[in-house]
Amino acid sequence: MNCNDNHIIFDELKSLVDRSALIWLTIMAGAALMIGLLCLAGALPTAALWSLVWLVPTVPALWLVVCRYHKKARTLAQKQQISIMAYHARQVLGQLLPQVPDTMISDSRIKMRYLARHGIDIDAAMTRLGQNTEKYNELAMAFLKNSDKYEDTLYDLMQRDTLMQYGAYAHVLRVRANELGIVNLTDTAFFHEMEAYAGDLDTIRNNWKKLSFELDEAYSILSEYVKSLDLKDDAIDKDGNHMSFRKWGEQLQKAFEALETYDTQKARTILNELVRFPIDSDITQALKGILSNIDEMMAV
Repeated sequence: MNCNDNHIIFDELKSLVDRSALIWLTIMAGAALMIGLLCLAGALPTAALWSLVWLVPTVPALWLVVCRYHKKARTLAQKQQISIMAYHARQVLGQLLPQVPDTMISDSRIKMRYLARHGIDIDAAMTRLGQNTEKYNELAMAFLKNSDKYEDTLYDLMQRDTLMQYGAYAHVLRVRANELGIVNLTDTAFFHEMEAYAGDLDTIRNNWKKLSFELDEAYSILSEYVKSLDLKDDAIDKDGNHMSFRKWGEQLQKAFEALETYDTQKARTILNELVRFPIDSDITQALKGILSNIDEMMAV
């Protein structure tokens, strides 16, 4: 759930409160009008108009009640968003735990599961590299560095008289993508390579957007992965203890338990410590969203 979803929930609750207040105002206005008309018609004595004095304090009181429930509606919407974000983070963590042995949180094997969830066949890539994580990380950073070059060069070579060079460069891209386990890009680059060797420029041009999109997508996924590699090998918590993956997960579970009991201060303290260790981009994004909503709730 994103910020827009949160606003939608709040707007719906706010609208419900406003409609309820409007109904009460309509009833009060109708009753006042009826009394006024009956007095004008002589059916009620003029003194009956004094019964309308109760409207004076009622209107501002109703306004205060509406404001109070607007505040409650916003808090409820934020709690709902926090609950869904926490559920998402819990699901991701639940997938990670069985896949990764207990290890130091800086271990790249933890962060590589992010790649697997986003369509990269990391297991096959690591098998081809002999489980050499350092080599994979070097290849990933090299791919990011050359990503624009791949796209620009292919675009420039997409001409009738340079199709052979286009095919050769598409082959280079295919090899690099395959090394990293980027399945979709590997297949698309192979398609462009074969069409170039066949001399079919029209087909290449018609499928250029797909290749460009998959290049951008691969760049985005690998970029998030590489960002998480900035964590130092001697990552320690605030008490000076080395942070392991299991310990990180246990602390996150405590934060979730605190959220379930609406102990936002405790949850905020734990989460602020955990986001210092970006083990997974999806989880980190969810935790930052939870923290943002907690801060908004505590500021009210």
